[in-house]
Amino acid sequence: MPLKLKLAAHESLIVNGAVLVNGEYRASLIIRNFTHVMREKDVLREADADTPTRRLYFIIQTMLMQPPPPPNLVRTYNELFTQLRDAFVRPENLEILKTVNELVESGDYYKALAGLHPLIAYEANLLNVAPHEWRRSAPVSFKTHEAGHEAISQS
Repeated sequence: MPLKLKLAAHESLIVNGAVLVNGEYRASLIIRNFTHVMREKDVLREADADTPTRRLYFIIQTMLMQPPPPPNLVRTYNELFTQLRDAFVRPENLEILKTVNELVESGDYYKALAGLHPLIAYEANLLNVAPHEWRRSAPVSFKTHEAGHEAISQS
């Protein structure tokens, strides 16, 4: 089933690791086959990956941006996933993590990221930190992180 994206003027998206930026006007795109796509509004900046679940989100996001993910990134994911699985005790949270892991193992990183949103909100409440705002009003720029990961920062 095709994916239809409606892009705002100057909105960025990542397609199979390539950063695309829409022009001056709103536009629609139809993607007819499977590809790794991430919209600007779903991007978590590295500086915002300040809790364990947000760090896992950032690593999965990086896996999506660098298909196929390098072995060191997969190891980092496995370590963070295991730490989170050992930390969460509520069955519904463990079920979310199980589903996220299955999606990562199948290469469906975007759905894995979406699956983490409830855990990120739960964790923010638990740790008494501000909830993450997924939409950004300022433009986002993409640059390469020193360790070879894609890092996201605001301009």
